[in-house]
Amino acid sequence: MQDLTSDKGFTPDQLGAHSLLCELRTRIAVQPLPYQYGIEARALESLWEIFALARAAMKANPGCANFASIATNMLNVDLRPVTAKWHKAHKSGLLDSKDGANEFRVDLAELRLKLVEFSEQLHSMAYGVPYADKVAPDIIDNKELDSCLNSIPFGIRDAGDVDLRAVREINTSESEEINARREFHGIKTASGTDAIGLSLSGGGIRSATFCLGVVQVLAQRNLLKDVDYLSTVSGGGYIGSFITSSIGAGANVSEIGAPYGPDPRPVRHVRQNAKYLSAADLKQRWVMAMGMVAGLLLNWTAPLALLAVLAILGNFLAPKIPSLLWPLVASGLTVMTTSMVLIYGVCLRADFYAILVGRVLALFGAISGLAFLIFLVEQGYYLFSQALAAHWQVSGGLIIAVAGIPALVIFLPLFGRPSIKRIALKLILIFAGGVVPFLAIIIYYMMRVLGGLPVDPASVFPLGNTTGLCNLVAIALGFGCFAFFGLNVNLTGLHRIYREKLAQTFLGGVPDKKLSHINPLHAAPYHIINATINLPSSKNQALRDRRGDFFIFSKHWCGATAVGYSPTKEWEAVDKRLHLSTAMAISGAAASAHMGRSTVPTLSALLTLLNIRLGYWIPRPKSKPDKAPGFSCLLREMTGLRMSEKSDWFNLSDGGHIENMGVYELLRRRCKFVICVDGESDPASTFEGQLTLIRHAQIDFGIRLEPRFDDIRLDPKSQFSRTHFHLFRIHYPCVGVDEVEEIGLMLYLKLSLTGDETEFLKRYRAIHPAFPHQSTLDQFYDEEQFEAYRQLGIHVAEGAFSPALLTEEKDPQNIPDWIAQLARNMLEPRRF
Repeated sequence: MQDLTSDKGFTPDQLGAHSLLCELRTRIAVQPLPYQYGIEARALESLWEIFALARAAMKANPGCANFASIATNMLNVDLRPVTAKWHKAHKSGLLDSKDGANEFRVDLAELRLKLVEFSEQLHSMAYGVPYADKVAPDIIDNKELDSCLNSIPFGIRDAGDVDLRAVREINTSESEEINARREFHGIKTASGTDAIGLSLSGGGIRSATFCLGVVQVLAQRNLLKDVDYLSTVSGGGYIGSFITSSIGAGANVSEIGAPYGPDPRPVRHVRQNAKYLSAADLKQRWVMAMGMVAGLLLNWTAPLALLAVLAILGNFLAPKIPSLLWPLVASGLTVMTTSMVLIYGVCLRADFYAILVGRVLALFGAISGLAFLIFLVEQGYYLFSQALAAHWQVSGGLIIAVAGIPALVIFLPLFGRPSIKRIALKLILIFAGGVVPFLAIIIYYMMRVLGGLPVDPASVFPLGNTTGLCNLVAIALGFGCFAFFGLNVNLTGLHRIYREKLAQTFLGGVPDKKLSHINPLHAAPYHIINATINLPSSKNQALRDRRGDFFIFSKHWCGATAVGYSPTKEWEAVDKRLHLSTAMAISGAAASAHMGRSTVPTLSALLTLLNIRLGYWIPRPKSKPDKAPGFSCLLREMTGLRMSEKSDWFNLSDGGHIENMGVYELLRRRCKFVICVDGESDPASTFEGQLTLIRHAQIDFGIRLEPRFDDIRLDPKSQFSRTHFHLFRIHYPCVGVDEVEEIGLMLYLKLSLTGDETEFLKRYRAIHPAFPHQSTLDQFYDEEQFEAYRQLGIHVAEGAFSPALLTEEKDPQNIPDWIAQLARNMLEPRRF
């Protein structure tokens, strides 16, 4: 730097002030650090450099007493406390994350005001006149910010294939419910506008506890009252139902708040029952396991009845048909099938009745295979008769194993660890896949042996005094009558146990109500419980890939686009068990034979046969079913046949089988603000739930979402994210000719770690490296695990109230004001 001397009219104080001011004015120290783009670690380094710059200016200008005095005072009183405070945090990498650096941003903003004042002093000293530098404009200007905050009407507009009258009635009933809730809480938002939605994602008890922490923060800050729609899936539905049942019954919002303790009574009840699937003692555990086995055996009544009928036919026909007939028939049919193959090839080349000939070929092939199968079965029966005495114990043991092991894996503490449980369940499926067909043949053989037994006058058992044929007929009639007239597959499956356990935990102390009776005081948000309606045999091309559709339960309406929407009372009229607990359990029915887009067709029959079924069957409204869902529904579940939108019975399962965020229905209703709490398992940061939502919203509604997950995605080295949350736009398309695009905002809160968590969470992570994405198979949370996820939810939610983000009002009085401040500091300018 050129050394200007005093004989040119500059004093040492002026030269020193001029030198430091040139550097200071061009640094972030005197300008706001934009939250969208600023790098906190570099900002701190820039502050450190001021020390060297001030020192150099004083050395270069001897005699600058006044300048040295104010510069030294600034360095030691204003700057040094900040740089000293954050030096260690910088070395530890804490400033590399946005959330970890939020406190630094607060200190930096306060320091900036002092440095601005100091720079004005320097300007006066150097040039003799005061001067205030202009402040850099915000990243997003007021005009664009206002466009993001403009009021928009809510409600379903794009009806798709749904009857327009039903859509109008849905909109009317939901609007009236929301108006009543707003009036209850004294909210002045104009009727029919600016709906606020809160979605709680799927993820079992992990998501439930994480969502609980977030909800408690909103309740403590008196913002939960602003939520109009509550949309939940699976584990998020546990806490959603907890909110609906408690607040909807008259409980004050504060009764689910108090995130820092002590627990309010409802929260304490949930915590103490977090092991909701676990039995209290060995007796209860045994009852639960035997209940599952009993349900499995009851489901087997129809297959056993069928095997008994086949055994009767086999014993009747076997003596009358020569043993060589079946191989001769099969061989002849094989020759004919081979000939048909050649004919089919000629027809294909000539384009002459190829389709008809192809169908005949398929028929001949099936008949040939059936003939060979009958021959093999008969040969096997001969060998079985020879070895029966020595090996009946083995076959009986296999039956017990296949029936009982799944129950033991689910309920015994030995299999409490998810890794062991996952391996055990896979081995069971592999084992059962080979053993079940074998056992079916063995049972058929045993029934044939039973059917051929003569009367034994010396027998002390009643069955010995009748012929085996009579006993076999009695078995066929008894099992058949129960299967077709007494079986209810909703009660014999796992749904009943699951529903009861969930209700005891999350609805504890509050009576379980029919869906149409929930929230009588209009105090709670309008609750939409999301499920999947499985439609694997649908001929609708739009449903073929998804294998299902979005199904909702709510106070006034239930249904899906594919099957239509009907008033909830009409669904309750055909299913007396349609309570809040039932909808909650259906929404969390993760382990099912049919799982929407996640269905594995080759496993459907096996899962059904082993009774690994949390799904639920419900009849079409106004169908007036004369019986419960019985064997016909079980058969549909095994085969996937007659499971379309035109059926009389519908199979429902976990809402996460089609969309796990719970946001889809909020977008359908054009909510202005959406708070999405994502607690699903995502250890690899693939954001499957959000990206699935983005795809569905674009395809079904033309709604465009524009998230950027770079800061939430895990860093491959540190295994931490830079932030827990992200705010982005929702672009609602024009519907009418004269309408314009409307913009909503979504605040996305992600189950993640950034490294700035409490020591309790750091310790838990050190002991359990899979945290916070421990397997959903683990549904047996102890107090420490429950508290870890709840505290993480609190930590993530509190981060969105950081003073670094709330630069205008530290304690926003409502959600719109909160989101507006976040928008100013987090939104980026539109790229297109």
